[in-house]
Amino acid sequence: MKYDNINYITSEPLIAEVKQELKSYFEAGAISEVLIPSFIDQALRKLKVLALRPEEAIIRFENYKSELPNDFYLLDYALSYESNVFWETGLQTYSGYWYKNIAASCEGCSDNIETFEQISVVGPGYKISLKVPKWIRVYFDSSSLCVEGCDNLRVASTDIIKINQHKKVSANFIEGCVYLRYFSRPVDDYGIPMIPEVLEVEEYIKSYLKYKFFEQMWHSVMDESTKQVTDKLTYYKREQLEKLQAAYNYLMTKSKQQIADSIVRTRNRFSKFHIR
Repeated sequence: MKYDNINYITSEPLIAEVKQELKSYFEAGAISEVLIPSFIDQALRKLKVLALRPEEAIIRFENYKSELPNDFYLLDYALSYESNVFWETGLQTYSGYWYKNIAASCEGCSDNIETFEQISVVGPGYKISLKVPKWIRVYFDSSSLCVEGCDNLRVASTDIIKINQHKKVSANFIEGCVYLRYFSRPVDDYGIPMIPEVLEVEEYIKSYLKYKFFEQMWHSVMDESTKQVTDKLTYYKREQLEKLQAAYNYLMTKSKQQIADSIVRTRNRFSKFHIR
């Protein structure tokens, strides 16, 4: 499920609020801040929602291998190009110049995907010019790293790439350039994952952080304070589960427009059989 109508924000204010509430524990050194990004990532995964941002890049294959961008998370689609490298003096920028020609579609390209007919990428001392876009097939073992319904998983193409978990890519061709449209995992300036700007989700994140902090303390205390920490751990465990359910219910609630779209899709499924 996609949450295109939801804004994503930094969780720094929520973290500050929790740290203020548990100030005495932080000052005593009973709680560590190191795992906060991991805790927030865990909470988002429990909600089955991740903040994803569309990106684009060109990767160059040499000796059957290449590497994905550092912020790569999921592939949207990929096109292979014929490429020419022009060496010129005075070029010192890494910025790319992208030229689109939507009107003229390439052979075999889907109508609902914008096609980059020609791309020029400027680097330090050189310029790569790409032309003649062609669909590229992604090996089925890489389906977990592609968006749902990715066209590259089912196109008929002699050019094939395989995406590995460690952001390495292998191909069945020796060299060439591939244009990628992909999704990245946006993080804030502190390296913490962005979260949906939804009150129920924000309340759940705060509750989950408190639960994980007391879980940390429960594993470390060895004196008479154990019962007090255990009681609070039990309380926050129950609370974060309740808020998880509330946040999940909000995100999974269909809007009126989504319900209407679903009805239309159901009707259109049988239109080719002339069923009314």
